[in-house]
Amino acid sequence: MNRQGKKHHTQWAGQFGVAHELAKRGYLMAFTLGNAPGTDLICESPKETSFSLEVKTLSSKTYYICQDHLLKPKASRHFVFVLLPSSHLERPEYYVLNNKQFLEVAEEQKQITKASEIKRGKSYADFSFGINYKTLARKDFRDEWEKNLPE
Repeated sequence: MNRQGKKHHTQWAGQFGVAHELAKRGYLMAFTLGNAPGTDLICESPKETSFSLEVKTLSSKTYYICQDHLLKPKASRHFVFVLLPSSHLERPEYYVLNNKQFLEVAEEQKQITKASEIKRGKSYADFSFGINYKTLARKDFRDEWEKNLPE
């Protein structure tokens, strides 16, 4: 399989995994199939609150690449960052964030990157910003579906 094909399989596996987790919890959702920038799933909570969900998926512990427009605050946008394990015997990791948490993590990552650039003595190449897996992999985001998504 070529590299591009693997990337799309990873993203679809992440989106379907998130949909599965939401369905178990009584959420309704619809896939946008790439037709809505910044929204992978349109959702409704069990208490009928509508929101959008952006899903970012990795197959190794590197950087989740994000588009710059995601840095504009939008209270109804939520995020799930997925790490797919290399073995089918392991469970995927899900990191669930509301918009405020995402913006805080993005700012934290920006400061980490800036400190790293100062330490190395030069800037990194200019490209879309990314959030390191290590920056997101914390207990207050892991599997926090009920806490960080609308009721």
